[in-house]
Amino acid sequence: MTPADLAGWQADFDAGRYIDAALRAEALTRACPQDARAWHVLGLALGFSGDGRRALECLDTAIRLDRGDASLWDALGVVRMQAGDHAEAARAFRRSLQLAPGAAAVWANASQSALAGGELSDALRYAQRAVALAPQLAHAWFALGNALHGGGHSQDAQAPLEEALRLQPSMAIAQQSLGNVHGALGHLHEAVACQRRALALAPGLVSARINLSALHCALGDAPEAIHEARQALDQDPASFHAWSNLLYALVHDERVGAEEINATHRDFGRQVEARVGLPSGGWRVLFDPARPLRLGFVSGDLRDHPVAHFLRPVWRHLDRKHFRIIAFSNNASADAVTGELRALCDEWHEVARCSDAALDARIRDRAVDILFDLSGHTAGNRLAVFAHKPAPLQIAWLGYPGTTGLASMDFRLVDDMQAPQGRFDAAFSERLLYLPYANVFEPPAGLPMVAPAPQLEKGYLTFGSFNRPSKLSDATVALWGRVLRALPDARLLIGAVSDAALADRLRGRLAAEGVSAERLRFSGRLALADYLALHADVDLALDTQPFSSGTTANFALWMGVPTLTLSGERFVQRLCASRLAAAGLPDFIAETPDDFVALACRWASQPEALAALRAELRERMRIHATRQPVELVRALEGHLRQVWQDYCRTVQGAQE
Repeated sequence: MTPADLAGWQADFDAGRYIDAALRAEALTRACPQDARAWHVLGLALGFSGDGRRALECLDTAIRLDRGDASLWDALGVVRMQAGDHAEAARAFRRSLQLAPGAAAVWANASQSALAGGELSDALRYAQRAVALAPQLAHAWFALGNALHGGGHSQDAQAPLEEALRLQPSMAIAQQSLGNVHGALGHLHEAVACQRRALALAPGLVSARINLSALHCALGDAPEAIHEARQALDQDPASFHAWSNLLYALVHDERVGAEEINATHRDFGRQVEARVGLPSGGWRVLFDPARPLRLGFVSGDLRDHPVAHFLRPVWRHLDRKHFRIIAFSNNASADAVTGELRALCDEWHEVARCSDAALDARIRDRAVDILFDLSGHTAGNRLAVFAHKPAPLQIAWLGYPGTTGLASMDFRLVDDMQAPQGRFDAAFSERLLYLPYANVFEPPAGLPMVAPAPQLEKGYLTFGSFNRPSKLSDATVALWGRVLRALPDARLLIGAVSDAALADRLRGRLAAEGVSAERLRFSGRLALADYLALHADVDLALDTQPFSSGTTANFALWMGVPTLTLSGERFVQRLCASRLAAAGLPDFIAETPDDFVALACRWASQPEALAALRAELRERMRIHATRQPVELVRALEGHLRQVWQDYCRTVQGAQE
């Protein structure tokens, strides 16, 4: 294999043209079948193009030809890392470093694998070693920046990534990582620019396009998010992340009809189930209808995250004589909330480093009877595992406002307000199971005191929204504009906007609705205590459309602030209405945009009534919090026992 051959392959590989690189390398293996380097580059190209099985075969051939070449073991580690097999990747990198302990590039790759496997301290240590060995190696600085970012030190990660780009301006993956850092810091427009620069350098870099889709969604530009996700799928139709980004963006876009959303979710389900194969059965459970049941919960959010506020009261009230809790945590980081949740479980399994096959095997080994998905199409989901059905029964709940699209997901938990009987059956691949409340919310300890109503002091009503910017759709801005035009003295506080360019864009959008900038106030993302305290400046929260409020509405209720919502024709539009109904606040639920404006005007004209409700709402929520979790859990237990008994009868009937 000549240097020119290798240079041609490298050009394709660096540009993200992995299929072209693989075709070029295949020709080299035919011409030079005894050249380990030819099999080496073919293995790498196949690994990055998604054909892990053939990649490993090629690298095994290369290593048989030359076991003493450290670069071959390094390549094997990279392909193992690409496949999510971080334990085997670590072994390969260790072997490479035994052969070449001064190879900075291998230390950098080992850092990347450790980071992907959740070994954050190792990732940082390996990257620092790479930089010390080769301070002029761009890949070493790239690994250091990623390790710092992955460890929660995004501010410190910026400089190493910029150094990587100074050393190698054409390094597309460093541009991509720098974009990820800017995104984590709230610099969303700069993050978009970085991802676009990465794609300009490497048009085949699908992960950068997936990131771009997520950023546009975060900026509230759902159509562009959908476009980028579809572009990613055109390049890689099997990309699980691209599918989830597409579905998540569709749920945010008011211009997309319910039929298209439902059909696309089912397209995803068919695609992923065709890829993983039909559910194999083989469960290690006893089909006894009366025995205690083992409930598995899979989530990437078993930490200080909204899911924890909804999950904790359920786990606390489950009858542990009849139900066991087995948690599968798909997040390598942990915090104090993680510890609290872990204490409520019978078993706790860290699975962030598990491949899909390994997690499937782990769930089967733990003899889970009923498996819950708590992520849907949000970050950290493991729906590919659910597609293979590692438990006899599977239930979607929390985390995502819609169907998973999987035929292998048996049920979805809802309430009558979220899903009026018969209205949304066709929208779900799952069968709907009804609870008295779709969920219950447990606030954090140490809530600030409820402040007096600001309208009584200031003489005008202040509306507020603390929803993430991705929910601020054109329909939302138009509806808020109608309210503010009808109430010319009212003000609007918009929180969770840390990006100055995004704030300017929102001012412009509201100005087009006739709302002057002087009536608007923006706040960035805040620590929880400061965010809760900011409710002191808000009389009434305004909901978003079509993706309505969930966690933010719950926090607001505990701070004495009701949310005015529009209960629409899509499931995602009814989340806030469900919570307000459970709180006994039907007078804040509108059925049409005209009703929404009328209710806003009505409450603005009754400052004393709104202030009185504010003063009593905390106590009302405390009363609900003592009763509703128990009611929900008892209903849930009844459903779980019933569906298990039904399934046991089906199994027994098939055996007769």
